[in-house]
Amino acid sequence: MRATSAMSHPARRNLLLVLAVLAAAALAVGVGLRSARADGTFSLSSNAYSVIEGNAVTITINRSGGTQNVQVTIAITDGTAVDGTDYVHPGVTSYIFTVPGSNSFSFNVSTIQNAANDGNRTFSVTISVPPGSSTGTASATVTIIDDDGPPQYSFQSASSSVTEGNSGTQVVNVAVVRSGSTAGTDSVTCKLAASPGTATGGGVDYSFTNQTITFNPSETGPKNCQVTIVGDTSTEPNETIVLELGTPITGFSGGGGSITQHTLTIIDDDGPGTVQFAQAAYSVNEGAGTASIAVTRTGGSTGPASVQCSTIAGGTATAGADYTSVTGQTLTWASGDSATKFCTIAILQDTLVEVPETVIVQLSGATGATLGSPATATLTILDDDGTGSIQFTSATYTGTEAGGAITITVSRTGGTTGAVTVDYATVAGGTATAGVDYTPTSGTLTWANGEGGNKSFTVTPIPDTLTELPETVILQLSNPTGGAVLGTPSSATLTITDSTIIPVITSIVPGAGPVAGGTPVTITGQNFTGATSVTFNGVPCTSLVVVSATTITCVTPPNPAGVAEVVVTTPNGQNVTTGTANDFIYTGGPTVTAISPTEGLCNGATIVTVTGTGFTSSGMTVAFGTVQATFTYLSSTQLVAVAPVQPAGTYDVRVTTPGGTSPNTVADDFTCTGSPAPTVTSVSPASGPAGTTVTITGTNFTGATAVTFGTTAASFTVVNSTTITATVPAGLAAGTYDIRVTTPAGTSANTSADNFTVTSAGTITYTLYRTFTLIVWTGADNKPISQAIGGTQAGTTNISAQVGAVWLFNPQTQSWGGYFPGTENVPGANDFTTFRTGTAYFIYLRPTAPASLTWVAPAN
Repeated sequence: MRATSAMSHPARRNLLLVLAVLAAAALAVGVGLRSARADGTFSLSSNAYSVIEGNAVTITINRSGGTQNVQVTIAITDGTAVDGTDYVHPGVTSYIFTVPGSNSFSFNVSTIQNAANDGNRTFSVTISVPPGSSTGTASATVTIIDDDGPPQYSFQSASSSVTEGNSGTQVVNVAVVRSGSTAGTDSVTCKLAASPGTATGGGVDYSFTNQTITFNPSETGPKNCQVTIVGDTSTEPNETIVLELGTPITGFSGGGGSITQHTLTIIDDDGPGTVQFAQAAYSVNEGAGTASIAVTRTGGSTGPASVQCSTIAGGTATAGADYTSVTGQTLTWASGDSATKFCTIAILQDTLVEVPETVIVQLSGATGATLGSPATATLTILDDDGTGSIQFTSATYTGTEAGGAITITVSRTGGTTGAVTVDYATVAGGTATAGVDYTPTSGTLTWANGEGGNKSFTVTPIPDTLTELPETVILQLSNPTGGAVLGTPSSATLTITDSTIIPVITSIVPGAGPVAGGTPVTITGQNFTGATSVTFNGVPCTSLVVVSATTITCVTPPNPAGVAEVVVTTPNGQNVTTGTANDFIYTGGPTVTAISPTEGLCNGATIVTVTGTGFTSSGMTVAFGTVQATFTYLSSTQLVAVAPVQPAGTYDVRVTTPGGTSPNTVADDFTCTGSPAPTVTSVSPASGPAGTTVTITGTNFTGATAVTFGTTAASFTVVNSTTITATVPAGLAAGTYDIRVTTPAGTSANTSADNFTVTSAGTITYTLYRTFTLIVWTGADNKPISQAIGGTQAGTTNISAQVGAVWLFNPQTQSWGGYFPGTENVPGANDFTTFRTGTAYFIYLRPTAPASLTWVAPAN
């Protein structure tokens, strides 16, 4: 906000102090970050899974609550099933849940088919989370059901859940599978257990009739046993339905399998619910300024509710020195509101180096809802003081005499408090001569307060025509300032190799191979005559043949996964290891060594043969760049794929298996020579209100990434290359819009054939409270505020007399902007006059306004 503008209106002077307090909340809405970690609860979807031998089982992790990005660690361990013998580890070891982002992640574990009658076998899946997060169902047992013995019936999982809903009915499918022999026709009855659970049937909580589940020859399932759930608005505890598999039975000579009973939980979503901390533990950096402690309302949102948040004794942090104590900070929810609220605690910065300290936070005095658990949480304040250490990133550096300046890197680690410096210099002690073999250098590297990471300087060799041995230069760090200390190493050696005689590697083909070795490679370069060895990370290759002074062939040795430095040794020395020309990538997963053809149309019709190693018949994906491709597995060394629809350009063809993803090398490059843009030839129907399903007909729809009505994106489904179904977006004003389809190849041209007429306008509703309400505008972009609050559209309300101001906080400039109703024609009175879609605003109601009011605003 401009300083002169801030003083030009009395309301601004009166509100600036209040708005400064609200800035942290606006920042949280604006950028999706919070200063305290409230990372949610993570659960496996079931504690027991089953899968028919030879098939894949899908494991799902669900997240509830939380405001931060969280990495969940996934561990898969043998039980009676053995990795590589009974199942294939998918290579998944972690997943990052982002905010905003998905609250669910699924991955598949493939099982291995065999002909042995070896019974059912198990392995386990376990998840773990970092401090500040919690787990629900943290482990599950997966049963591999043998299909070589007599046939058996089983539920696929032991439990599942469904949210009740407030009206109508919904059908829940409970999966049943067959194991063992699939030669015959077998059937089993899905019915209520003798103890059928706490829910009431007969159309009260659910409806169910016994069902015969039949498996025809070669079928393993899953087949579905269906339960109809009835929604209501009654406040009640969660209720259960218990199903079992049993008589009458036809066939199934092996009887019941591992899971013959399934519990379906109906989760009640009525009543006032409970209020509690989202987590039992939070953390915040000392310099963050504010800790925002998330409080959730779950299990219902009927009626208003409130709870008080306070800091209490018991932590190691000191009130007034480390944080500002809070007493009875009230958090409120309106009826129907189940959004997360935040208890805010001011964190006090200091310059002391200290251990992490804790604050105990407590909820109390809940009204309108029940106090849930946890009602007490621990906030840990993380110290951000300390100056850190400075050191070289390596004890050795190399470069060639004629290769130009050689970069030397220095790092600051372990703390970033205060500005620090360190001196660097080339010093005596090496075999190279300053001024003859290199240009001596010295200087000072500087890190600002709060800055860490790497700085660098360069040493420049001086080329000559002499034939010389490698020579060394000693590098030294000294004189750290600002409280920093010298780390290790504080001295390093730079080796300068003679460019006239040493071997030089320019390429290695292929550039990647399996960790087991055995990949034939061709090394191209110069000065290879008389080569005595070629090593990969120090391990000699086999079958070494010096074809010429510019070509060597050999077979790679075994090595761990990662980048291996390839070194050719001759009587004159070794090649340098700077750059990537001498790199060979070892992988525990697949490799791509060749593709044919290497270019073509990316129109969904070009067939590409991919050759490599480590391809698998299950659990494999193929991508051209970032776009997944359809493919057919031929063998462990070959597959064929269809180049997906993409614009012209060069893309890396990457193969992913449970063992990993193929490294990126020049051998996997495919050049798309272009593909046609989509066209729209008709839409049906050609008019209707928001929510109408529209069938779009045209060409080249494969791989569509967007469908828009005018400039508004719509949800859509690509039926095939000539048909898309899309839903008219909510909030569009009455009028005619162009429907445009976008694919990676471009956007359909605007023609009369793509016109659609929206027959009614929409509205959006906000509840405003005196004095401030934070909203996110979801209506049309650049909507004049005077129209939005003035009731100018039929069906909307005029609240201009109750609104004193609209405020907008800019986190980049740390300033406020304001709009004041009725001053649109006063020069300099307003910083903005329109609402922007997706932007957060504070609506200020005048003291004479009601305590709360409903604002029906135009969506267009």
